[in-house]
Amino acid sequence: MKKAIFLLLFSSFFIYAYSVSSGQTKELSISQIDKLKSIPTNYFIGLSFTNMVPQKEFFDNLPKSGQGFSVYGGFNADPMPLAFGLEFDFLFNGNSSKPREINDSFPTMPGLTYTQKDTVSTQSMVIPMNIFARIQPDIMGYVSPYVEFVVGLNILTLSQNYNSSIEFVWNKPDTTYFDTSQSRSSSAFHYGVGVGAMFKLVDFVGLPASHSSLNFDIRLRYLFGGEASYWKTEKVDFVNNKPVFNVTEYKSKTDMLIFNAGFVFKF
Repeated sequence: MKKAIFLLLFSSFFIYAYSVSSGQTKELSISQIDKLKSIPTNYFIGLSFTNMVPQKEFFDNLPKSGQGFSVYGGFNADPMPLAFGLEFDFLFNGNSSKPREINDSFPTMPGLTYTQKDTVSTQSMVIPMNIFARIQPDIMGYVSPYVEFVVGLNILTLSQNYNSSIEFVWNKPDTTYFDTSQSRSSSAFHYGVGVGAMFKLVDFVGLPASHSSLNFDIRLRYLFGGEASYWKTEKVDFVNNKPVFNVTEYKSKTDMLIFNAGFVFKF
């Protein structure tokens, strides 16, 4: 569902962008359009779908891919084929939700009943933060393949939450709420390399001197991550109606393979 919404938003933006661009080009001559297209687009911002696959011992301990999204932006050093930027990835590496409902009464207090509703949820995330430098030539004005070098920081988190509501029914209903949460986090530096390409989809031009473009960006990146602690929730038990989180802790290198596909706006 999340992926469908993500693609729908991008499709809507593309259709709108194309209609605006078409309306503008009708008012300009071909020579004016060509001249405006030659104006450099030195900045870019992007949003992409991201898939991460743990590698080596990281994969042995946590054999799940992480899906999420990336937000990034940077600067093109035109006319040199170089680009520099900053990126944040938000990768959800597993979540679960376990509801439980108990209905009971008190033998010593006739007429008094209660309903207890519990929900235990866990969420594991990996958040790479990257600085990148690219060699990115422009081929025919429509395709920009690139090789990139990356350094940054991996943040690994595990959040655990317990929510409970107890409704007592006697003379009048009364509800008591209880919740608790636990969180763990660690971090490790990383470096890596990547390859990718940007494909221009549409130009936006306007008078007196305006030029921007919408591009499709696809990329494959390998990150060599340092040693860090991370966790896996094995199960949740209830002792005296309170949750006990059974968590296994691991520690290893955090290498990962990351695939990105999304859209970039250059201006």
